[in-house]
Amino acid sequence: MRANVAAVGDDAPRITLIPSVGEYPIYDELLYSMMTADEVRVSAFDRALRRCAAGRTVVDIGTGAEANWAIVAAESGATRVWAIEAIPESAEKARAVVAARGFADVITVLTGDSREIDLPEQADVCVSETIGAIASSEGVCEIFADAKKRLVRASGIFIPHRVETVAVPFDYAAVLGDVGPGFQAEYATYVDRVFQAVGNPFDLRLCWTEIPHEGRLATPTTVEVLEFGVAEYEYAAHKSRVRITRPGRFGGIALGIRLWVSPDDRDPIDSLEQQTSWLPVFVPATVEEPRAVTAGDEVELTFEVGLSADRIHPDYRLTARFADRPEAEVDWDGAYLGGPEFRSSPFYRELFAPYPASFKGE
Repeated sequence: MRANVAAVGDDAPRITLIPSVGEYPIYDELLYSMMTADEVRVSAFDRALRRCAAGRTVVDIGTGAEANWAIVAAESGATRVWAIEAIPESAEKARAVVAARGFADVITVLTGDSREIDLPEQADVCVSETIGAIASSEGVCEIFADAKKRLVRASGIFIPHRVETVAVPFDYAAVLGDVGPGFQAEYATYVDRVFQAVGNPFDLRLCWTEIPHEGRLATPTTVEVLEFGVAEYEYAAHKSRVRITRPGRFGGIALGIRLWVSPDDRDPIDSLEQQTSWLPVFVPATVEEPRAVTAGDEVELTFEVGLSADRIHPDYRLTARFADRPEAEVDWDGAYLGGPEFRSSPFYRELFAPYPASFKGE
């Protein structure tokens, strides 16, 4: 069984949906290749790590099947590198890559959760690409908080340096017209794989391939800030008021990230403005009919973050409410392991219409 799939070829819509998968243990060669092919992402991390690795010890958390940053650290003159990978199959592939590149005497690949691994000494540098499409969604807050306490020296360097999650009201109908929601075909299979990993179907987090300017109803506003190696992140609710800047139909909220990989970076990587493997997340309106808005309308956003049952990945709640209506236009339960309902809004009902009510992700 498959969710709705977007058209391909000449009939393809300008933007299509992809399930948000970075939070789940379903990585394969295609997903790894998307990250390694992301020149914006790769060049920023490469530049930051090469500046500081020489003569230092490095821990690479979430090294992946290619052990990319562990190898860059070794190439740059790191004296010792510990590469940690939670997925056993990926860790085994990383060991083979490290050996083939001739760095087995410098790089040690460790399998498991970094929070349950001890190192023989604290590292000078900690690098991790566990930044999500929503900044905290892949568990980086818990990973880096533990690393700061146990795995990295007090004077240690963290890569990346800072990341924000930003939100913008979005009129997807201005981009898609009457085209209904559908997944990009080659990624539709990952919907079932996420359901299988969690154990049941749910209204999983969604990504658009981009958030075109003609669909944006306001200027993005910051709803989450993470600064690594400085202070522990406090899970909390963030409220902000956004002023609509042009007329349209309020279809939901787009979430993106702004990432400073190094404190020397003048400009961040911006997932709303640049094509990267961090695709913008889309939270659809939950009301039956999208609201018409005009310039000057104000919407209050409440973005709440808390730890999920696995004690590493966050759960999210996002509400968007206009002052003249008591009903929230967006009332989203973005739980990591799934909210209480499947097909909880008109958007999700259309997207997942092909699934039978009894579907269990099998």
